[in-house]
This record gives sequence, C-alpha cells and structure tokens, in this order.
Amino acid sequence: MPKLHRASPFPAIFTLGLAAPLGMMVPFGFVPMPANAASFPAQSRIAQVTLYPDAAVITRQVAIEIPAGAHEILLSDLPTTADPASLRVEGSGNGRLLLGGIDLRTGVAHPKADAELEARLKARRAARDRLADRIETFETRKAMVQRLAQGDPVPKDGKPLDLESWLNAVDAVGKTLQGLNDELRGFRIEETALLEEIAALEAAIGRPDRQNTRRIAAIAVEAPEALKATLTISYRVSGAAWRPVYDARLETRGAKPSLELTRRALIRQQTGEDWSDAKVVLSTLRVQRGTAVPVLGSEKLGFHEPALPRPVPMAAAPAADALAHTNLEKARRAEPGAPGEREAAQEQQAQLAASPFHAEFSVPGTVTLPSGNEERSLRLAGDTFEPKLQHKAAPLLDPTAFLEASFDLKGDAPLLPGEVLLTRDGAFTGRARLGAIAGGDKVELGFGADERVKITRVPLQKEARDAGFFGSSRSEENRFRTDIRNLHAFPVSLQVLDRLPISEDQAIVIERLPDMTRPDIENVEDRRGVLAWNLTLQPQEAKAIVTAWRVRWPQGKVLRPQPLPR
Repeated sequence: MPKLHRASPFPAIFTLGLAAPLGMMVPFGFVPMPANAASFPAQSRIAQVTLYPDAAVITRQVAIEIPAGAHEILLSDLPTTADPASLRVEGSGNGRLLLGGIDLRTGVAHPKADAELEARLKARRAARDRLADRIETFETRKAMVQRLAQGDPVPKDGKPLDLESWLNAVDAVGKTLQGLNDELRGFRIEETALLEEIAALEAAIGRPDRQNTRRIAAIAVEAPEALKATLTISYRVSGAAWRPVYDARLETRGAKPSLELTRRALIRQQTGEDWSDAKVVLSTLRVQRGTAVPVLGSEKLGFHEPALPRPVPMAAAPAADALAHTNLEKARRAEPGAPGEREAAQEQQAQLAASPFHAEFSVPGTVTLPSGNEERSLRLAGDTFEPKLQHKAAPLLDPTAFLEASFDLKGDAPLLPGEVLLTRDGAFTGRARLGAIAGGDKVELGFGADERVKITRVPLQKEARDAGFFGSSRSEENRFRTDIRNLHAFPVSLQVLDRLPISEDQAIVIERLPDMTRPDIENVEDRRGVLAWNLTLQPQEAKAIVTAWRVRWPQGKVLRPQPLPR
C-alpha cells in the first residue's frame, strides 16, 4: 500500500515505490509548486483508446528522465475536449517517485514562421516595389502629356495651324492619355491584389493557431534522486463514438440453410487530436445514458371539461393501408476462380471480453484515425447459425410473401441497435434495422420477397342490414378469401397474418361467422385482433383462408375505424 508522505514540499501526497503503479485522483491546484521547481515539457503518445457509443477515454504514456528534486512536467498535447474532472495520472519508475497535484491549463500554439511563407512574402514585396516603379513612370508620362495638351502649339514658320492639323493633334493627345490611363488602371488592380496577399501572408506568419488550441497538463513530481519513469495519463473526451453495423448472409442452396452474421463497428472521432497507431477497445457501455433511475413524480386524475365544438370542414376518407413495393438492389458476388485454385483472405477479428453488464471488443493491431469526418470500419466478430426459415405475409397490406430467418443469439455479447445489410444466396436484398438483443434471445431477419409464393386476397361478400321500423341496431357482414399457391419445387412454411376489428365499447358487437377459417394464433405479439394461420404448402399446392365477421351497432351511430398503437 502507498504510504502518506508528509515530510516533502508536497502536502498530502503518496509515495510510489520501485516500479509500482499508482493511480492519482488529486484536485487541480491541490499541491503548490515550490518556488525553485523547474518546469520542462514532455511528449506523450496515445497508447490506448477505449471507445464507447457516445464518448472515449484516452490513455497516453510518456517515458521521461526526472532529475533529483521537485519539478513540473508539462504535457501540451491534450485536446481541448478533455474533461478536466476525468484526468487521472499513474506512474512507475526505477526509484522513489512522488506524484503531486495536476493543473490543467489552456494554451494556444504559435507555430514558427514557415520558410515557404517567408519566401512568398519576400517575393510579393519585391513585386510590389517593381510595380510601384512602373506606376511612377506612367504617372510621369501622363503628367507630361497633360502639360503639352495645355500649351499652344505654334509651328516653326509662325503660321497658325489649320483645322485638320488641330484635329490630328487633339486626337493624338487623346489616344496617348487613353492608353496611359488603361495601363495605370491595370497596375492599380494588380497593386490591390498584391497588397491583400502581402497582408494575408504577414498575418499568417506568427499568428496564433486558434484551431490548434491545446490543453496543457502540469504534473508536479518529486524525486529524491534522478530516475527514469513512465507516466500514464488518462482522460475522457467527447466528439468520439462508434456505432454497430451488421452483415447478414443467408445461404439456402445447400443441404441445410446457414446464416453468417458479421458484427462491424464504424468509428469516428472529432476530438481535435489524431489517433496514431493506438490500441482500440470498443465497449458496449453508454457513458452518457445515465447512472440511476429517473425520479417518478405523482399524477392526479381529474375531469376534462370539453371545449365547445367548432364546425370542421369535411375531410376525405383515409385511403386503405398499402405497402409500396420497392426495387431491390442487386449485387452479385464475382467468382474469383475455380474451387481449390484460390484461398479467400481472412479478416482480422476482435477479441471479446464479456462481463455481466457490458462487453468489450479489443481490436487486433493498432488503429490510426485523424480527427475529422472520416469513418473507419472494423470487424468485431462473426458467427454462423443454422436458422429456421419461414415465409410471412400480411395480404391486407401487401400480397407478397417475405422470407424470414430466425435463430437464437449465441454467447453473452449483446447486439446493439444498428443497421443490418441483408444478402440472400449471394444477392443483396436490402437494409433493415436491428434492435437491442441480449445473448440467448431470438433474432428475426427478413430477407426480401419470394415471388414464387403467390398470394391474392379478394372480398367475397359484404352485407349491410338496417334496422326495421321497430329495430334499434344495424349490422354488417364482411368476408375475404386469401388464396396461396407454392410454385417452388420444395415445401414452404408460411404464416399468414390478418386482422379482425375490435371494440372497447359494449354497444359495438363483433362476432366471427361460422365459415371463417380457424386461426392458429390469436393476438399475435399481443396485438389485439391480429390473427395468424401457420401453413405448410407442398410443391405446387394451393390453400385458401377465409376471414369473416359480423358487426352490430346502435341505429343512428357511425362507425369509424381507429388504428391502435403497436
């Protein structure tokens, strides 16, 4: 155990023994530096990045030789996104080392003047001087022409000029002045551009780089004698995240169906610091999700006083539910060669470490990722399952049979919500969203439409009966038949979904008619009124399902269907 050391210039600090790691959690400004303490900079490198779905913890290491005495080590390569409260320092050395307080400051980098910028500035200044000489020369010519134009030209013989000679002289002076003014105008434009470029170069040389603002960590240390030490600094940053994506490849052409599920991670970071050759660990734990259950307040129930009704314009009746067909994107895999001639490349896979509350994936090798908008894809894990295949259809919405594969998730690592790319027998069938699934839970994935299972749903009969003279209710009967045919050369398992209306009003009575096909499942997935029929169709076999019901309600009332929340 570290011992409390009170005889040093640093009050309430810990003694670090030979090569023993020490974690420090010291408030900023807790330890004052002695007046004779020396400050010297040190360069650190990112050793590891622990990346969460909404944050990251950066671990930096610095190897340094510390002279005897009390000193202040300055690390100027921390980003401004570093959380001051999360800063931690550990250390080890080949001698006795005392770690004191940690002070986090903000600094602005002043880059040294670039030789190329200096050369460009010198050349632009020289061009400006040459241009000024040319402008002065042309201004002198213009002044001389203007003086000549103001004089009274008299020929040598003393005779006055005739009209034609006067006009020629005026024309010559005008053309000369016009040419001089055009030249001077071009020189002025060029001079303005040169002055702007010179001002920009002068501002760039030695100007503070605000985009490269850094955090400076000042660490107080004391060593009775000179030693070599390794310090480890960790801190939490925002602007970094990872999200899961999945590749699901279903193969049905073998003796048994197989499904390969590959987990991938898309990582990005805009922390202001570049990650170079860093070890990356991905955690499924959400840092900013909250740590405790929210406070649940009380609720009081009272009567609602309805407002006076206002006239509302008649609206068009809602259209029947429909599911639009989409064109599925096709992407065929190219065969690299004959079997046995080429060996497929193997992708590196992360190592999984699962705990009762979260999982961590250690990415093999190192990762280099600059700060910016770039997103990097990393493979985490891959598993192969033997899925259960089943077709499903909801003809009320879409008369299409969709192939679904289901399996139980292996292992303890959960599947986080993310996008899954679906491939069936080498053809890309689309994208879907995968919800949060714990290890051991059932996974269901849809792999697109099957055009060789034909489904049609047609209305058979609809009868509405009004009440008689002494009656007090109305009734309506509805019948639909769903025809299914399997055009495959193998049996198909199909689940057909349909629904009956439900009522929460005792005045509305809904009853099934005797000719309705008895469903196998009532209230599918706790959705009231949703029914399911499980069918097995042999090759070229056809079957039919009839849905029939009667509704009775009071005379003078109008029925209005209302969808229930899922």
